[in-house]
Amino acid sequence: MPSCNPPANTALPPPLSPLLSPLLTIPQLRSIEKRYSGASLMQKAGAAAFRFIEALPKTPVDGPIVILCGPGNNGGDGLVLARLLREHGFSPCVIAPAIDALPPDAAEALAEFLNRGGTLHTTLSGLPDLSNLPNPPPPALIVDALFGIGLNRAPAAPFNNLIRWINDARSAHRVPVLALDIPSGLDSDTGVAHTPTVCATATLSFIALKPGLLTLDGPDHCGELHIDTLDIPPEDLEADAHALQRRFIETHLPAPLRRRFHNVHKGTFGCLGILGGASGMGGAPLLAGRAAARMGAGKVRVGFLGDAPIFDPGCPELMLHPAQTLLKMQHDAWVVGCGLGIFSPASDILTTAFSFDTPLLLDADALTLIGQHPEWTARIAERHAPTVLTPHPAEAARLLQCGADEIQRDRPKAAREIARRYRAHTVLKGCGSIIADPDSSWCINTTGNPALAFGGSGDVLTGMIGALLVQGAEASLALRYAVCLHGAAADALVEEGKGALGVLSDEIIQSALGMVRSAVS
Repeated sequence: MPSCNPPANTALPPPLSPLLSPLLTIPQLRSIEKRYSGASLMQKAGAAAFRFIEALPKTPVDGPIVILCGPGNNGGDGLVLARLLREHGFSPCVIAPAIDALPPDAAEALAEFLNRGGTLHTTLSGLPDLSNLPNPPPPALIVDALFGIGLNRAPAAPFNNLIRWINDARSAHRVPVLALDIPSGLDSDTGVAHTPTVCATATLSFIALKPGLLTLDGPDHCGELHIDTLDIPPEDLEADAHALQRRFIETHLPAPLRRRFHNVHKGTFGCLGILGGASGMGGAPLLAGRAAARMGAGKVRVGFLGDAPIFDPGCPELMLHPAQTLLKMQHDAWVVGCGLGIFSPASDILTTAFSFDTPLLLDADALTLIGQHPEWTARIAERHAPTVLTPHPAEAARLLQCGADEIQRDRPKAAREIARRYRAHTVLKGCGSIIADPDSSWCINTTGNPALAFGGSGDVLTGMIGALLVQGAEASLALRYAVCLHGAAADALVEEGKGALGVLSDEIIQSALGMVRSAVS
């Protein structure tokens, strides 16, 4: 997987406008481009980029603004920007190696740039020599206008060398890089970063967010994300997917978490059953139970396939039982899979769980077992109560009978297929978790950071989802809210200087609880 190591002190200013929620795929964006004048959109994109650069703070580096323009309309955006910079007293250095292949709108932008006195280089020799710095000085800013949403393969020569030059300038000389629409080399729909892909300091994306900016490699390559709608009204954005953002925690707080009524008792908020804890894996269901208790479940019972502890010192409110004992009790929702194991007792428990007439969350080893028994797919899909699946990429691969690399090549497609095949509300975990519902709606979560990369993090998320399900939250909302909150809790810890290194489960739980309490107040 491509990687980049951005320098710490090249951050561009805060977004000029708030992030938008709709996510548009390439076909949807092409449809919008057809309904609007391509030339008009190009002029607006170049103007948006100029406004962005104009708003940058003054820099002590007295170097050129270098604009690298590709052979498509993204290159045309860069040429419009170059013309506007010249008209306002800048002298941009423009590199455009494929001017003979420009589409009509971009060719018109080139002619206008040249007619206004602009000059450009068509070969790599026009690039500033980074080997002899500080004389001449490094660029003050590099603008990546090489490739937009249409690229779905590794960039070829000479553009691959231009991208390497951009990344060298940023990593070795801390030159800020602004990508227009999407970093060149990044797949707009999937977030796959081909080799090489621009590692931008910031990305100014146009019209709306794209899935690839938010999942897999996208967040590590787009830097600080900014959106300019190019004056296209929201009602014209025919999106079937959305970005799940931190403000969702306040705007969609599930009603039971508000605790507005006084005449209630523990039964009001449901009894959650958690099944797992094979020998050597007892901590997993305990973590899920602790998270569920903190997120408001009225009662939490944990059933162990291995020896059940007498009580949990970290959360004595949990009621601990052998798994077979728990199966005989009534619960308002179930969680199955945390440390469950993959041997015959686990299979027996799992097949019993399929018949529960209450919401059922299947996680971890339960998903592995389902992948080993494709004949169970129909039983899950035929359940009348809601089903929630929470796979990571390897577990998703087992559910779809394919390789994990295939899952990662198109994460949105994989999540949606799991939701369709199992008729289940699904979250495909990872960078930019994908949430998909059986009705084909889907979203990408934008919260979270590497603080969540520890064993037990997924168990905490599972407990949070289970708590919302048992309190009566609709499955789609429960999944979205818990995933967003889980990531936001980690973000809050980092903002407080407590991560991302060394964060553990209880810190995530406490941070999430604090955010819910803040939303309630």
